[in-house]
Amino acid sequence: MTSSQNWRAAVARTGPDRMPYLIYLTKASWERFGAEQERVVLAHPDTWPGWRPGAYRDILAQPWSIKEDPDRDFVDDWGCVWRTTQHGFVGTIVEHPLASPGALHGFAPPPAETYNGGQTAVDFARAAAHFANVRKNGGIAHGSLDHGFFLLRLEYLRGFENFMCDLIEPGDDFRRLHATVHELNRTAVRNWLAAGADMVGLPEDLGGQDRSLIGPRFFREWALPCYVELHRLAQDNGAMTYFHCDGNIMDIADQILEINPTVFNPQDRANGIENLRDAFKGRITLDLDFDRQFALPFGSPRDIRELVEHEVRTLGSPEGGLMVKVEIRGDVPPDNLDAVASALEEYSTFWSK
Repeated sequence: MTSSQNWRAAVARTGPDRMPYLIYLTKASWERFGAEQERVVLAHPDTWPGWRPGAYRDILAQPWSIKEDPDRDFVDDWGCVWRTTQHGFVGTIVEHPLASPGALHGFAPPPAETYNGGQTAVDFARAAAHFANVRKNGGIAHGSLDHGFFLLRLEYLRGFENFMCDLIEPGDDFRRLHATVHELNRTAVRNWLAAGADMVGLPEDLGGQDRSLIGPRFFREWALPCYVELHRLAQDNGAMTYFHCDGNIMDIADQILEINPTVFNPQDRANGIENLRDAFKGRITLDLDFDRQFALPFGSPRDIRELVEHEVRTLGSPEGGLMVKVEIRGDVPPDNLDAVASALEEYSTFWSK
């Protein structure tokens, strides 16, 4: 199989040659470890095929994304002001433009034709040209709304305390905002479909350390119908959907099954490997987010290898249905990067040997 064919087989649970995985090396990791990290990359040509020695210097020469630059604020399409204190990390919002009752009553949304969740506008004609080239080369055209496109967008606009109060005692202005954001998201999904996306990403962070942020009752009332509609819109028009969600979401796992994304991207130890197995295995393909809180920065190479093995044995199967995504930031030592690459290379064929 080509990598795209293998990926599709894993997603469809029709027997891939190997478990797909992705190890993403952030600029922050290159900034801290540079040549030491590159030695690990060069030792794993199966994971990073075609890596050119010294290529990390090109990455370091690029400016920081405005969203990850503590020297300047980022203002999104709605007027939310974002600020970070550390290079390489998206910051938090320091100005919520609809926090006051007057602003909420008189808000004007961004233009619908370029809307993509509220952070950064998208040129969908340019995206269509890019997708055509991706498919020509045998790839999968993956479009995505901005991270935090719906529930988080409402919180970004109103502020956390206001948003929580809105859910409990919603006024007409909040209901209008909720409907407006959902309609803009519908338009964005339609625009990605028109551009030719094979998969549409719908990423949010809905979990805390031990439970979902708004709980099952309010999730069912305010979120579930909208998420279901967006995923059905994409799927009914021939596209796959990808639902990212950080944090512990086990108390709304049954509702995520109702959303029924093609691929669900949860965090591993934040939810519990066995909990994820019991809720999702054989029902939804998982693109598992590997433990960034503990194992990668603080664990030993042995800890990392054992966690990879446990996840593959518990959540994988010969049919597929499991992928792993690893994000390497500046707190991950090269020995641990080497450990996770070695373990994924070994266990990616565990079910197909």
